Amino acid sequence: MSSGSNKLLRVLGLAFGLAAVVGSIVGQGILRTPGIVAEATSSPAVIIAIWVTGAMVAIISASAFAELGAAIPRAGGAYAFIYRAFGEKLAVLAAFTLLLTYLVSISMLALVTGEFMVRLGMGGGGWSDVELGLGVILLFAILNALGTRTTGGSQIVFSAIKGMILIGLVVALFSGSPAEVPVETQNQLLRNGWLPLGTALLVVVGTYNGWWDVVFYGEEIENPGKQIPRALFGGIIGVAVLYLMINIAMLYVMTPDQMAGSKLVAADAAGIVFGEQADYLLTLFGVLSVGAIGNLMTMTSTRLVYALARAQILPQFMTYVDKRGTPMPAMLFAVLVAAAFILIGGYEEISSLGISINQGITLLAIMAVIGLRKSEPDLERPFKTPWYPWTIIVAVALNTIFLLIFVAQDPWYGVSGFVLVGTLWVIYIFVLKRRAVLEPIEEEN
Repeated sequence: MSSGSNKLLRVLGLAFGLAAVVGSIVGQGILRTPGIVAEATSSPAVIIAIWVTGAMVAIISASAFAELGAAIPRAGGAYAFIYRAFGEKLAVLAAFTLLLTYLVSISMLALVTGEFMVRLGMGGGGWSDVELGLGVILLFAILNALGTRTTGGSQIVFSAIKGMILIGLVVALFSGSPAEVPVETQNQLLRNGWLPLGTALLVVVGTYNGWWDVVFYGEEIENPGKQIPRALFGGIIGVAVLYLMINIAMLYVMTPDQMAGSKLVAADAAGIVFGEQADYLLTLFGVLSVGAIGNLMTMTSTRLVYALARAQILPQFMTYVDKRGTPMPAMLFAVLVAAAFILIGGYEEISSLGISINQGITLLAIMAVIGLRKSEPDLERPFKTPWYPWTIIVAVALNTIFLLIFVAQDPWYGVSGFVLVGTLWVIYIFVLKRRAVLEPIEEEN
């Protein structure tokens, strides 16, 4: 393969899979969410139980993606699962949803990285967050253009550094003096009733989101039947352990009451140990953490664009893959659209539109397990969901509840997202009368 083709290179291993899961999950959420949880309860035991529950919810949902990702290792991820289970019409709906939310996510992550850089004084104060955000997107493009091995390797390094920094924070916090928690507050399970507790759990579940990105690399991971499930479960469990360590360390130096009054608990906790330098260090971590997720999101979006071009939803020239394994036209399309969102604005609104509809696609993908068990009982499944069908039933129920909550919390954006994607779907299917396909993949010997 000297000059290029339309086939991705199977050169990624389990280390990348784990890094993709950990890198997609760990961001700023773990630094902010503990304060929201502490606002719901002053019991350290309940706080830890909420974080454990969040991990269990992620694992239950991930079991569906582990079965599908192992059986249908395709670059399209959820698009391929939904197509195989429910046909091309629903798959096109999923395609528009995924494309919209992933490309907007690159914009959001690049801009947030730019905001952190401004806080650090990068650019000497002469560059705005928008300009720095565009520079970050350019950096994403350059890094992804270096090839699959290089980009995958960089993600392993970024995820490892993020993990080491957070572990270092844990060690530093435990070197401080323990906080004294009044006995009366330890028994106060609920501060303001059950509703804040439900909100806390919902937010915690959100801090685990992102684990599903690894299924987009099914054609590039060696032995995906084994490695995708291992990456999913290993990554989620690893993050859960890290999250628990961070929360226990924060509870060591701060009381739940102190945490409840903080918008950024990690900064306050770190301030106890590092003093005035804590804000600078956490902002620097923000640049690394959010920037690393943005780089991974660019890599994932590139695979999505490539898959949709191969499905004839996007122009087919985007299926070209260079000799280093990068779908270069697909990557350029992704970063240019993301840059356009930053320049013209509206990405925050579109991101709000995407929350509910993206949850809907996650729900459809989980239901695809049931659909395929019925329509293709003989499909080779290297991994099967434990305790089927009850695990999938619970996953469907949980994700349906989340979808309803998202819509109820913001009805305007929740409904508008479905209207926008539905309109695009009607135009594509009934006006343009286009059809999507799921071409077979020839495996290399």
